[in-house]
Amino acid sequence: IRAGHTIAGRNHPSYYPYTVLNHAFGGQFTARLNMNLRQDKGYSYGYNSSIAWSKQSSILIAGGSVQTEVTKEAVIETLSEFRGIHHERPINTDEFLAAKSALLRNFPSRFQTPQQILDVICQLVTFDLPVDYFQQYSSKIEAVNLADVHKLAESTIQPEHLTILVVGDKNSIAKDLAQIDCSQQEIDFEGRVT
Repeated sequence: IRAGHTIAGRNHPSYYPYTVLNHAFGGQFTARLNMNLRQDKGYSYGYNSSIAWSKQSSILIAGGSVQTEVTKEAVIETLSEFRGIHHERPINTDEFLAAKSALLRNFPSRFQTPQQILDVICQLVTFDLPVDYFQQYSSKIEAVNLADVHKLAESTIQPEHLTILVVGDKNSIAKDLAQIDCSQQEIDFEGRVT
């Protein structure tokens, strides 16, 4: 299961609040998505979120592999989690502080290998970032406050506009998925509408 939502481009001022929001939502093992779908429900070995950054618009993606028999339930929980961060259950103080702390603690490890350093340089070039961008990163993350994250989630996350992709055995999951109140379209393995 993958659920995607379009967000702002990489150079938008909301980059840092989005980074913190994503980390609290599903960017680390102790984030909401994994705690719900893995730890609490046992639907998945790992359920997370990430942001595929691009210049114009980016995509917040959440999901993971789940047991076939709980596909419908996992989709419902994913929708619920997006509604939660949007408004129903905003990121709380503990989640916010844990996400910021993890981002700051893990930052130095992004420069350990030649490949990681090359990746960092490619980011600078790809997104036209200033040469001192990574020197400012930690202070920019530290400057994000919980109100920023709440405002961003409420104003830009629109659960009713999610695109959800479910891959599985049609004979095993189609009947259950039909019970979810949303428009559905079947596509083949090459993305063609069937």
